[in-house]
Amino acid sequence: MLRALGAVAALIALIAAGRLAIAAGPVPITLQSLVVVLAGAWLGGRIGTAAVVAWLGLAAAGLPVLAGGEAGLPDFTEPSAGFLLALPLAALLAGSWRRDWPRLPTLGLMLGCHALLLAVGGLWIALAGGKALAVLTPLLPGALLKSALATVLLGLSARAPARWGMAR
Repeated sequence: MLRALGAVAALIALIAAGRLAIAAGPVPITLQSLVVVLAGAWLGGRIGTAAVVAWLGLAAAGLPVLAGGEAGLPDFTEPSAGFLLALPLAALLAGSWRRDWPRLPTLGLMLGCHALLLAVGGLWIALAGGKALAVLTPLLPGALLKSALATVLLGLSARAPARWGMAR
């Protein structure tokens, strides 16, 4: 039951995080990747990924849940589509986190999740003929900060009682 509530909370957080978008070229800066990695880590790879896929399904169906209230299938063909498609993979990867991990391995995992997002997003942009480096450069500081924040939040949640269901 707690995991189901966690998945609903992850959906709500993903929608809210998209409202806080900073225009940075064709790919906005949001807190959505932070929510994705936390959902994967807290809920586990399977449930966290399912929550992210459900959120992407809502977007594809036309609900305005993406950054800046965007929605619809055309968003899955635009420059930011590679990032959208990589989000479930990042949640799945984050699901390998365990509450007994020290900070350094946790930070490494969070950096790896964000690196995965940047790599797939950059590849999508490059394949579309765009200048991936120019698009990715403004996103790097945010990826580093979100990785650090996720590490802190996961560390704090690891101290929470296991019965709360926040961390595995």
